[in-house]
Amino acid sequence: MLERLRQLPRPLHYLFAGTVATRLGTFVVPYLTIYLSQGRGMSFAATGRVIAAGGIGLLLGNVVGGHLADRVGRRPTLLAAIAINIVGLALLAMELPSDAAYALALAIALAGSGMYTPAANALIADLTPLATRPFAYTVNYVCINVGMGLGPLLGGLIATASYLWIFIGDIALSAACAGFIALGVPALGSLRAASAEDTTSVVRVWASHPLTTGFCLASLFVVAPLMGLEYAVPILVGTTFDRALVFVGVVYSINAACILALSFPIERLIRGRNEAAMMVMAALLWGSGLTILAVGQSIAALLLCTVVWTLGEIVASIVIPTFVSTRVSAAAKGRMLALQDAVRSASAIACPLVLGVVWDEVGVDAVLAILVALPLFGATIYGLWWWRTPRGPG
Repeated sequence: MLERLRQLPRPLHYLFAGTVATRLGTFVVPYLTIYLSQGRGMSFAATGRVIAAGGIGLLLGNVVGGHLADRVGRRPTLLAAIAINIVGLALLAMELPSDAAYALALAIALAGSGMYTPAANALIADLTPLATRPFAYTVNYVCINVGMGLGPLLGGLIATASYLWIFIGDIALSAACAGFIALGVPALGSLRAASAEDTTSVVRVWASHPLTTGFCLASLFVVAPLMGLEYAVPILVGTTFDRALVFVGVVYSINAACILALSFPIERLIRGRNEAAMMVMAALLWGSGLTILAVGQSIAALLLCTVVWTLGEIVASIVIPTFVSTRVSAAAKGRMLALQDAVRSASAIACPLVLGVVWDEVGVDAVLAILVALPLFGATIYGLWWWRTPRGPG
């Protein structure tokens, strides 16, 4: 594995280092529900609306980031994304006059995050041949989760002392990420020159690849449970289970440990296999894990379920970008890869809105039932795809 890593292009090493840095600074997002509800006195429903507004920013960032990655280049888009994220975090840390102001600040911060991912995925596709691309995406995914596994755990300890410091730490590490990108990622001017004349909108690029677009859209039912858990876990830990917030970080750490230990073996196992079949497996793993949580409703069930659904997350995170990047031209990769992120962002809008209302009006059992049902529906869709659709370019 280390030899394969050394053989990847050097600019990707800088990208991966920056990714670890910025994800290590994931102090804020895992604790937003607690920060807004306890620190700023919002109801769960109001908190859901604010987080949904952040999802809108994330979605817009995905679209803009994919477009800019193809038009002005991967490196400028990455640096602009980090700068916008820092501005939003700084605003969010302030005492703002209304829920709407917090919603706007979060939307700005997550717009920057949304711009980053399609540009990074496009850069990986630019610099790797097809044979090594799944491995490169696996490395990037592991780097994301190494940071996200340690960051929330550290953030939970920091949050017990002061919410302000979780924002300061997040901003500092985002700045470090910008340094890695500026230092080691090339401008790739020849690719920009090749694509600068292509003014096709993001939506038209999606429409021109209907099978690939359909494959990504169906992933909503596998991605939405993750967004639902990001909203629900802090509330479950802090209220339903009445346990210390550090357990939120423990969930992220277990998730990251599984990803670090199992991503490369799983990548070898699924390499070259039918993508729809692999997505069925991912969805069933998600459903199984969430069933453990819905039935057990305890800290122990939460920690055990995390191990199971993480396996599904690993499979989907390797399959989707590889599937997309092999089916479009280099000049359109940024816009097409933005779709998988847009699907994630759409679920980040819908899940807090729906789950917040359901939680307030019905209760935790209904919330967990929704989370279980989503991936099972996704397994059905991909199962039909596997049965009906031949493999090939979309």
